[in-house]
Amino acid sequence: MVRASLILLALPPLLAACGETAPPPPPAERDPAVAAALALPLLSDPDLAGANPAGAALTGGGPPVGAIPLIPVDPASAEAARSAARQLLGGSIPALPRPVAEDRVSPIATAPTAAAVAAALSFSRGCAAELDYSFSWAARLPAALPVYPLGEAQEAGGNDRAGCKLRVVNFRVPVSADDVIAFYHASANRAGLTTTFRRAGGDAVLTGGKIDGKGAFGYAVFARPLPDGQAEVDLIVNG
Repeated sequence: MVRASLILLALPPLLAACGETAPPPPPAERDPAVAAALALPLLSDPDLAGANPAGAALTGGGPPVGAIPLIPVDPASAEAARSAARQLLGGSIPALPRPVAEDRVSPIATAPTAAAVAAALSFSRGCAAELDYSFSWAARLPAALPVYPLGEAQEAGGNDRAGCKLRVVNFRVPVSADDVIAFYHASANRAGLTTTFRRAGGDAVLTGGKIDGKGAFGYAVFARPLPDGQAEVDLIVNG
């Protein structure tokens, strides 16, 4: 009887243990590069032609992987950018002329977005509404006004609706603001565009355009120095 009682006393804990469910293990952390690879469209694009960045003007929008390095801010990178800019213009870039004016405040000083930048300028204001944001607009700039070599796009928008051909691109580049404006000044002159250089607040500013039988074209470039030695640039074209 004693042995039977011990067995009966031992049954409840054993039965309770059978009914318990062990807590699930915590989910393993996923490497963002692996997650991105697993998300590739293997069924609809088995050759992954759409994932090949070789012909892309800009890459981004995914996880921070090693394939999208940040350009270092150092003398070597600055010289590489300036050298590439000179090559685009035949080997040399003339010095900037004296600014025609020095305004106290930049017209885009308080513009927080690409649409607000466009709305602050007379030649692009009418096309600033319903701006489409996509880095692809940075690859659709006119040949005479491309993103400065080694520039890293931060924001880009555009609008091709009736009467508009607007592109607004904000980018950073490891050269000075005057290097940037000198490049666009020379490139615009080479393309037959008018050029007006001035300073406004902390910005070096180049504006101009062209009117011909095909319609009007206007542009503006705002470049300002950053504490880390780079320049931040807002490039706006319309027409």
